[in-house]
Amino acid sequence: MKNKPTTGIVAITLGILVALTPIAIFPVCTDMIELMNGKTLFMKCHWTAMAELLVGILIVFDGMLIMGFKKHETRTALSIMLFLFGLTALVIPTVVIGMCETATMACRVGTEPALIVVSVITMVVGIGNTFFQSSSIKSEQLVKKEV
Repeated sequence: MKNKPTTGIVAITLGILVALTPIAIFPVCTDMIELMNGKTLFMKCHWTAMAELLVGILIVFDGMLIMGFKKHETRTALSIMLFLFGLTALVIPTVVIGMCETATMACRVGTEPALIVVSVITMVVGIGNTFFQSSSIKSEQLVKKEV
């Protein structure tokens, strides 16, 4: 069966969106928090952006692997990984690290909703391709049994 690159291309696009959303598309806050002792720290949304950059790169790499492998079993495993990377991209800004506390900050108004949408789409693509690859495996097994 011919290897269709559609899912890989979609995954690469979604990975680029995950990586660039908090940095360039809907940038997070650039303010720093000043502590009582005079030191300054980055806000939580900065660390969320750094983590999302890494997850986005992993999604791009996963998409390239999905395009490169031909066996349905391998592509199924990579699609499950795509789902898990999408889940990771979802929980970083909502549960693990979070965003700024003030609801009117740029990271809460633009970055967080955009990351949620892109993450959910990534999860849907991953789980959808998992089922598609699984059905391809079953149909190949049926063809082998008939022959």
